[in-house]
Amino acid sequence: MTLQRAALWTIVIAATVYLLIVGRSLLLPFVLALVLWYMVDALADVIERPGKLKIRIPRLIALPAAILAMGGLLWVLGRTITTNVTAVIAAAPNYQVRLQKLIGQAWSLATDEPAPTLAELFSRVSLADTLGDVATAVAALVSVAGIVLVYTGFLFVEAGHFRRKLTLMFTDPAQEARMLSVLDRISRDIRVYIRIKTTLAAFTSAVAYVLMAAVGVDFAGFWAVMMFFFYFIPTIGSILAIIAPTLLTLVQFDSLTPFLIVLFTVGPLQIIMANVVEPAMLGRSLNLSALVVIISLMVWGTIWGVVGMFLCVPIMVVMLIVLSNFESTRPVAVLLSADGRLPSEHA
Repeated sequence: MTLQRAALWTIVIAATVYLLIVGRSLLLPFVLALVLWYMVDALADVIERPGKLKIRIPRLIALPAAILAMGGLLWVLGRTITTNVTAVIAAAPNYQVRLQKLIGQAWSLATDEPAPTLAELFSRVSLADTLGDVATAVAALVSVAGIVLVYTGFLFVEAGHFRRKLTLMFTDPAQEARMLSVLDRISRDIRVYIRIKTTLAAFTSAVAYVLMAAVGVDFAGFWAVMMFFFYFIPTIGSILAIIAPTLLTLVQFDSLTPFLIVLFTVGPLQIIMANVVEPAMLGRSLNLSALVVIISLMVWGTIWGVVGMFLCVPIMVVMLIVLSNFESTRPVAVLLSADGRLPSEHA
């Protein structure tokens, strides 16, 4: 019986992964819409909650305010990225000269032959094909953004009827209470994750911006924004956040001093925040195994790309909580946890 159950679970997991990969184009817009809806709803809860003045803002005011705030933030971020990408393209010829010089210096250490030019290195790259791919990617992004907004609107409409539907689904009050408890636990843990991650990402990117601006790194604001987003990708996000601006600094300046300053200030900052401060704040809350986080990063990154990397931790939090509520899957939940304790045991 155990062997049959193992075979059944293997088939179910394989079929699920296959459907996630095949249905990527259909599932990703809905998943992104769900994330956007959740973030706006969480922000509305914060606005609605009574503050020091003990004044409770009505939901009809808090929700539009949250939508406007989130929309404004996304617009500012999009504007910042677009403007800086345009500036980077305009400054590319200057970087090209410096990059060619660095290639020549590195090449001279290995051989006495003349260093290849950038044109020779990238001779096999078709500019027309590259621009076509970029245009296609941008068009796809715009179309997906429209679908995400439509899905998000319907999610707000559906959310108003969800509790009533849930009550009608269960005739047993105990089952209904159990389901509500699971949903509340998922919501609470994910909100803790988003709150702590966002706070640390904002602090890290702000300090990095000050450091890069003091050194004189080009587009310091743009790299700070990129660091903010990279911070939400476990493990490799911090590495990318260090590599990108330090390489630009290496290309921008003739001296190695600015490069070393950025490397040995922004680098340790990212490492300490991601590997010391964050685990201390998040470890007890989510109780996810570090190995599980790394594996889920690789798995969801393979299935859904960059979006999967961003969402791997929330997905694993949901899986841990759901699996811990069924006797047949509790052993799996124990393996996913950091210390063997399940969410229901330390809620």
